[in-house]
Amino acid sequence: MSALQTTIPYKSRKKISIKNKPNENKDTTNTIDLTTKGRHLKRHIKEEDLCVAVKISRKERKPSVSDEELILKPLTSREKEIAWLENFLSEHLESEQSGSLYISGQPGTGKTASLTYILQLPKFKQGYKQVYVNCTMMKSASSIYNRICKELQVQTSGSTEKACYNAIERYLTKKHKMILLVLDEIDQLESKRQSVLYSIFEWPSLANSSLVLIGVANALDLTQRSLPRLQARCSLTPQTLHFAPYTKDQIINIFTNVLANEDKTNLFSPVALQMLAAKIAAVSGDMRRALDIGRRVIELAKRNKFSDNQCVDSLIKDSTVTVELKEVLQVLNNVYGGSRKIEADVDEGFPLQQKLILCSLMLMLTKGKNKDIVMGKLYDVYKKVATGRNIVPLEMSEMVSACALLEASGAVRVGGGVGGAARGRRLRLQWDEGELAAALRDKPLLSAILGERSLLATA
Repeated sequence: MSALQTTIPYKSRKKISIKNKPNENKDTTNTIDLTTKGRHLKRHIKEEDLCVAVKISRKERKPSVSDEELILKPLTSREKEIAWLENFLSEHLESEQSGSLYISGQPGTGKTASLTYILQLPKFKQGYKQVYVNCTMMKSASSIYNRICKELQVQTSGSTEKACYNAIERYLTKKHKMILLVLDEIDQLESKRQSVLYSIFEWPSLANSSLVLIGVANALDLTQRSLPRLQARCSLTPQTLHFAPYTKDQIINIFTNVLANEDKTNLFSPVALQMLAAKIAAVSGDMRRALDIGRRVIELAKRNKFSDNQCVDSLIKDSTVTVELKEVLQVLNNVYGGSRKIEADVDEGFPLQQKLILCSLMLMLTKGKNKDIVMGKLYDVYKKVATGRNIVPLEMSEMVSACALLEASGAVRVGGGVGGAARGRRLRLQWDEGELAAALRDKPLLSAILGERSLLATA
């Protein structure tokens, strides 16, 4: 064997560099360097083996027809209000006359959705220079002037309230395109003397202002109660449009249309749908609330069917679900169960973080008459409450999820915000304040929070 080995010639191996020369095979291979304890390992990967995601810019992406149809689809059961709005804006656009309008209605009655549909119509997008401001995002009532200047792209001599106000008035008296100024949640601009609201509602009466002002809020009598001087001059009196709560028949009609679009017309039994619509119409007429409860009822029906079948194969073969009256009654009882449900949820139903959010909300409700609490301010108070008890507070996004769970249980109602901004969303307590306060007072940790008024100093 040793003799055989001596006859085999030995070939020395040359050290070959794996690095590619510059500009050589640049398009066919990629080199990956792996450094481990001082040794450099290199591996060649063919381009065809790589899965590279191609990023498409927004400009290159073409909007689908379904998206446009969804945006330009009017609300069901709000045809009269939408037709009135369209006629109002068309008359002022054709005559180039200024005017003002106040839209009122409780949350979930379709105010903002109807107005959004009208603003998306081509004749109003092209005819008006549109400015939309959600007033819940304003730090103070007077800061609205600075925001309007930015939206109108008006140059100002400074950032003070007076400088912005004067710049807006100078702009309105000059020749310009018709302006449509929409102030959502306009009641947030209320102050002691209502100087800001009076100034804004006086703009349409300026000569050649070419301004159509639309204010949106929940209160029915905001202009009469808070702005009585507007009634003294006919030129300043705004027209009003009220969105009444949805009736039982309207809620049934909306559910029927939604289910028909999804080809699920037989999802609800007639009795179940009648009960659901009647309860929502009697309590609030809030369509957002009705759709949320409807989703919960469908999920409960699916769970019940799965528990009855006890077999995945049979459930796959027959995936149809019919919502019966018992599921609707069970969900409605959970949402509107009364004081017994409140005590049970406070005792065991809610995690500690959700209880702290409820306590912070109750604490803020004792500060003023406004029942709608801005989520950003609520988060600031909640963070102080949690930190003061050595509890790690939730992040803002986590608090939004916690509030969504509270809304699903019927404790609060969460409204929308501008552009989906979390801090601008508004919360309203759905439970009875007295019953919730009584349930919280039985818990030493939670009852102590209700007495800490000092936390509201900067809220």
